[in-house]
Amino acid sequence: MLLKVRGQGARTDGFALWRILVWLMLLLAAFGCLQNALHAEQLWDALQGHATLNADATSQLHRMLAWDVGYFSAGFAVVVICAGVILHQGWARPAMQVAALALAVAWGLYGGFHALAQWREFSNAITLTNAQTPLDVASQAAFDHVQRTVMVSLALRALAVPVLLWLAWRLGRPAVRAQFRPRSLRR
Repeated sequence: MLLKVRGQGARTDGFALWRILVWLMLLLAAFGCLQNALHAEQLWDALQGHATLNADATSQLHRMLAWDVGYFSAGFAVVVICAGVILHQGWARPAMQVAALALAVAWGLYGGFHALAQWREFSNAITLTNAQTPLDVASQAAFDHVQRTVMVSLALRALAVPVLLWLAWRLGRPAVRAQFRPRSLRR
């Protein structure tokens, strides 16, 4: 056999929720990579096509491009780690534990609190504007749509944090740990 993925005696039969979560993380990370790559391409085209932009606008586009490259790199790393976990590679289990903890803290908690703070600021600005001049029907519908989007995002983040923490914990359990074997380099 050219590639030995699973070690002898590794029990991989049966249903395991953690495997489904890893597959879901792989798919979401791949989708995130695609989104960031497309946005980075748009930013690159804007930078190339508008050589006459002022320095502040060019600097802002460069910052946005740097964030897209960073998010793409992080998403790609998650894809590679997930693939390693799916293939039961020994190096991937602790890497996935770290990635799940980092995602729970960075994306779930920090991102959620940041989105909530931005929402409150936006909502207060709309309330002040609405007190002076009532919003028309289209503006109120757009505001309601943004509110629903933010609330769904916060709910998904609130759900994701305990799930990611559970995944990190589950990957450290002896029964799951036993399924991961280092790959031998026999010829």
